[in-house]
Amino acid sequence: MKVKVQVGEEEKEITVHRQGDELRLVIDGRETNVRLVHQDGAHFVLEYAGSSVDQALHRRLRAAGHADGDQRQLWVNGSLVNYRRVREQAAAKPEEVGSLSASIPAVVSEVLVRPGATVVAGQKLILLESMKMVIPIQAPHDGTVSAVNCAPGSAVQPGTPLVELTAHE
Repeated sequence: MKVKVQVGEEEKEITVHRQGDELRLVIDGRETNVRLVHQDGAHFVLEYAGSSVDQALHRRLRAAGHADGDQRQLWVNGSLVNYRRVREQAAAKPEEVGSLSASIPAVVSEVLVRPGATVVAGQKLILLESMKMVIPIQAPHDGTVSAVNCAPGSAVQPGTPLVELTAHE
């Protein structure tokens, strides 16, 4: 997942790859591996390996976060950071979107379409459930469902193709 944030006047792009409790962050070309040690609601503890001349040091960050729209606050080891999530303005072009996937680990609760179905932009195709939330997978453009790669009750990971959609010309 790529996210742009603005801290003060500076805008940065952060790439986050998450696999279970392991996160790989790429910020300004520098890669950092982080492990989620504990999470309780908005409070969490992260551990990462620092470096020293003699040995690798394991450091822990105690943090809590709050979001209000695109405005964010993050408390890290007693310090407050305010930042803003920057959303891309341009929508994906239909020819760029083929398969639709989950953005977080989830369970498929309902499949609302079948292969061959004609759909319109914004139509709900699949309902996912994660952390007591229902997350719809919606058609980004008008098209035809060419494949459904999941079934109700299936556990899915981020990036797993769930629905293949062919754009209408």
